[in-house]
Formats: sequence, C-alpha cells, structure tokens
Amino acid sequence: MTLFDSKNNEYFWTMPVSLYDKFVKWDKVPTTSMLFDSGEVIKVGDFRPFVGTNFQAVIDDVYDNLESPDYFVFEIWYMVSALTIYSIDIGEDPSFAIETLVRGEGDCEDTVILIADMLRSSSHTKDWEIKLIYFDSDNPTNPQNINHVALSIDEGDGRYIIETTAKTIEDFTMWNNIDIIGWSLDV
Repeated sequence: MTLFDSKNNEYFWTMPVSLYDKFVKWDKVPTTSMLFDSGEVIKVGDFRPFVGTNFQAVIDDVYDNLESPDYFVFEIWYMVSALTIYSIDIGEDPSFAIETLVRGEGDCEDTVILIADMLRSSSHTKDWEIKLIYFDSDNPTNPQNINHVALSIDEGDGRYIIETTAKTIEDFTMWNNIDIIGWSLDV
C-alpha cells in the first residue's frame, strides 16, 4: 500500500495476508465502565486492546520528513482522512487499525484506533500521552450519554483533542475550544 502525506511524499507499507488475518480476529469486544456524576454507570467498548504498533516499518519516515510533532499528528490525520470514508456503525463494533485502512472506511472508534495505532508505532512518540476520550458529542459540556470517542494527544508542549473522523481542518480541531466533560483511557 502506498500512503501519501499532504506534501505528496510517498510511504510504502506492506503486510502479508497471513499476518493480516491474525490481527483482525477478535471474539468479543472488551468493555469498561464509565461513572456519571449522578452515580449511573455505563458500559462502553474498551478499544485499547485494538491499538497496537502495526506501522513501525513506515511511520518514523513520516515523522522524519516533518518540522514538528504537531505537524506529525496533522499528517497522520491527513493520510487517514484521505484513505477512509466515514461509515455509520450501529453499536460498538470496532475494527483493528489494519482493517480500517484496508477497507477504507470506519466510524469514530475505527479511526481513533487507526490514528492511535499509527502514533504509537513511532519511536518518537514513546513519551507522549495518547488517550481515548469518550464523551457525549451532542452535549460535550453536560453529558447525557456516551456516543463518541476522539483522541487526546499531549506531546509535551500542550494537549489537544482531535476529531479522527474529520474531513476538514476546521473539524479536525473542533473539540479544542470546548471544555469537554468526558472519560479518558490511556493507550
């Protein structure tokens, strides 16, 4: 597979089919509990086990072509947004990063897993705090529900939240100016 960044640099990534088959098998999605201030507990899919380091062979080449860590995050999002389309998924049925990339589609949990996997694959991001942020996208400051997951990244110079399903730069950073009340899980 050939990946292109926003500067049209090419990166080549391959995976044997037998290895792909090993990565995309999962019997049951693990869950975790989120506690609301009201005392209500909601179970949600725990997507952390789906995040690996499947792109180690190529991802440092992307990082090494860029000026800053922030631009690295942008380029990873740019590649994912160019290679995938948003598909509405009813329920929590996450795909592994490789599945989302190969299928070229996914919803919020799929693209958050893909981008987190790509970021975790770099030797330059070992000390970064990368978190899955679960929240109510309809009521981000007063959650009534948990219906969305985004990605929080702190690379040492600041923290920001990215919308992994975004197709425009404005939507990519849409959560940064909102005091989201949500739940986070480290990946």
